[in-house]
Amino acid sequence: MSLYTKHRPHSFDDVHGQETAIAYLRSIADKVSADKHVVDDIPHAYLFCGGHGIGKTTLARIFARELGTTPDDTYELDAASTSRKIDDMRALIESMYTLPILSKYKVYILDEAHALTKDSSNAFLKTLEEPPKHVIFILCTTDPDKLLPTIRSRCNVVEFRRPTTDELVDRLHAVCERENLTISKDILATIATHANRSYRDALTHLEKVLYTYGEDVTAEDLEVMFGATREEVYLTLIEHLSKKEMDPLLTFLQAHYKMIHYSTFLDYLRVGILLRQKTPLSQDSQALNSESFSDLVSTHGDFFSSANLLFFLERVHLVRGSHDTLSVYIAIFGSFVETV
Repeated sequence: MSLYTKHRPHSFDDVHGQETAIAYLRSIADKVSADKHVVDDIPHAYLFCGGHGIGKTTLARIFARELGTTPDDTYELDAASTSRKIDDMRALIESMYTLPILSKYKVYILDEAHALTKDSSNAFLKTLEEPPKHVIFILCTTDPDKLLPTIRSRCNVVEFRRPTTDELVDRLHAVCERENLTISKDILATIATHANRSYRDALTHLEKVLYTYGEDVTAEDLEVMFGATREEVYLTLIEHLSKKEMDPLLTFLQAHYKMIHYSTFLDYLRVGILLRQKTPLSQDSQALNSESFSDLVSTHGDFFSSANLLFFLERVHLVRGSHDTLSVYIAIFGSFVETV
């Protein structure tokens, strides 16, 4: 069993970093628990959205249990496979009208909901407008903008925040204590910087490190395994863009494009603008504000402008759903160097 599966939260109290979401869901579960006759006096459609590996599906399962729904009445589906075809969706909708076996509700957890086809989305929308009283939908997605606006508008949106590096380190440290492992916080911090602010990625990286090097892993071992840190990758990318260096940029992209997440690049650009304007930073923004990044903003301040942020935001659609990330990055970053 993987570390992520073994140490997955099983109750609201086990979940960290999603206090706002938990407070909202707990209030609904408490209402159901307090009134055994409550059926349709709560929202019946929820949209859990946020980055990958931060607990959306896990919290959906917990919420279903807190509503008193048994495993026999909880249905977890992957929209990227089982619910894409219109016939699959019609069969799913038909099954929703049968009563629960042992519970007050039937809960349908639809993972990767943004992968629904247009036909499946339209068929699902009709049920979402007037759902059976005993059915609750929980749609989980990393990309809510890909859902039909009419689907989004009929759901109660629950935003999940991405963990900071410090929160990932705390999570890794807690898991190491449970596993009776002794690994320094410096090592855990390096692992966390490569986790793309994802609990799942952090624990997957920790497991890989343990299998490869054991508890005696060194900083040099991590350098061999991960190469440059994630921060170094983004800072180097920004420096090439700032200097309009096409040849070094292309060489760099070919070597490191798999480590680049476009949304994180946009985060760096946004935080740089805030730093230039001396605007107070939120907790999430503070996580990117290292000494090295502050120095970069001071040196290449002109790059951190609202015009440049708009340029890259207008090209987000090129990244989403692309199967050739390298070509897309060359097109976006290369065109910036050539034309802006």
